[in-house]
Amino acid sequence: MKLKNDPQSYAALDACIDKYYRNKGLPCLPYGEGIVKTSVIDGRIYEEVYEKVYFVARKYFIKYGIPIDTRNFFAMLFLAIGPNYVPMFWLVTEENDSKFSMDSTTEAVTHNLAMLDEYLAGRLI
Repeated sequence: MKLKNDPQSYAALDACIDKYYRNKGLPCLPYGEGIVKTSVIDGRIYEEVYEKVYFVARKYFIKYGIPIDTRNFFAMLFLAIGPNYVPMFWLVTEENDSKFSMDSTTEAVTHNLAMLDEYLAGRLI
């Protein structure tokens, strides 16, 4: 399913992430509300990305961002390290960064969560 800037897509993102971790037998809880990040250019407000944070397996936080402006932004999975959320392609080698998808679909979300599992298991560095 294509994810867009609408409540149905926000619910689909939640459902996709919840289903992925429920199938693995791991708890995954939304942490706070999803937010739409904006910027102001020439006095106009532009919506850029919808972001939602999740607490996974009582161990780590992830943030998933779905772009609103798909010409300038891409869907991205972030891992919390200290107080910062770091995009996954910063944490892996150049050969492995292309394994993460930047598509705004539920299929890409599931794929990226599987790649995160590989990274956390030490198989994707």
